[in-house]
Amino acid sequence: MRNAEIKDETLKAFNCSNCGAGLKYKPGEENLTCEYCKTVNSIPQQEIIIEETNFEEYLEKLEAENLVNEKTMHCKSCGAVSTVNVNSRSSSCPYCSNPFTDGDAKMDLVIKPSYLLPFKVDKEKAIQIGLNWIKDVWYTKNTQSSSLTIEAVYTPYWTFDMNTHTDSILKNAFNRSFSSVTTLFYDDVLVSASANISQYLLNQIKPWDIQKLTDTNDEYLNDYTVEKYSIDLKKGFHEAKKMVDQAVKTKITSDAVNKMFHADIVQTQYLNIKFKLIIFPVYIISYDYKGKKNQLYINGYDGKLASERPRNPIVAVFLKTILVITIIFAALILLLMIASLFALFQTP
Repeated sequence: MRNAEIKDETLKAFNCSNCGAGLKYKPGEENLTCEYCKTVNSIPQQEIIIEETNFEEYLEKLEAENLVNEKTMHCKSCGAVSTVNVNSRSSSCPYCSNPFTDGDAKMDLVIKPSYLLPFKVDKEKAIQIGLNWIKDVWYTKNTQSSSLTIEAVYTPYWTFDMNTHTDSILKNAFNRSFSSVTTLFYDDVLVSASANISQYLLNQIKPWDIQKLTDTNDEYLNDYTVEKYSIDLKKGFHEAKKMVDQAVKTKITSDAVNKMFHADIVQTQYLNIKFKLIIFPVYIISYDYKGKKNQLYINGYDGKLASERPRNPIVAVFLKTILVITIIFAALILLLMIASLFALFQTP
């Protein structure tokens, strides 16, 4: 059985086949050129067998053995915690852009991710994707690429596999009850392990290509921030269980309706629970519009974008005008009511 994390000493790196020097990974590249001897090296392609860890056994016996003491940066502004990779040059929080200081560094016990989906879109391409989207409306058309800030983040997810055994009581139109047993298997139930990233935007750049995962590798982390999970394993499973609960109830209810029954009582057991910790690539681009910071997210693997546009200034003026008119109208009504009451009390 494979543990849920990879110890520091097991992280791999790409080395030059000629001189042995370390190679720097570039998103989207199939070959890496050595900076020292100029040898062109193919990125090793290995067949990855994804393995999960037994959830209950890990909590009972293995968790204490597999936590790693690792240097992390704690953002004092938004609370995000990021793992400090030896190659990372990030000096600010990827979510709120608050600059890090030496006092923000701490040592934390963490589960390290077993697998990752690597960045395939480079920063220049991501900036162009973001700029094209920003310039797509007239009121932000003059935004320049130099005004954008971009952070490349690996954001954490828990994934869970489980079998479910559900006992349910079904009733028909004559109030006759029937017992039913439903067994289902759920594979790779994804739960975001970040409490800092915008879940609304994150959900819009899915799905993640689970089939293209690779082992955690030092070179894939080069120049990227790795966010530490802020939703722990137990809380992650609690969220996964809620998702599975809903899926089970929907399945049973749908089957019951098709057979002219309705589900009255549903009780589910969760069996053979397994998990893994994965990190997925996200670009976070920030830009200012009328003094307000706006963000957009880009899937670092396939370039899918999600954001909320700043409010159209014409719409903003219209809404403000409506608000002012409403306030004036309400004030006039109030004054008329006061005047009417005053006149009423003045009547002999």
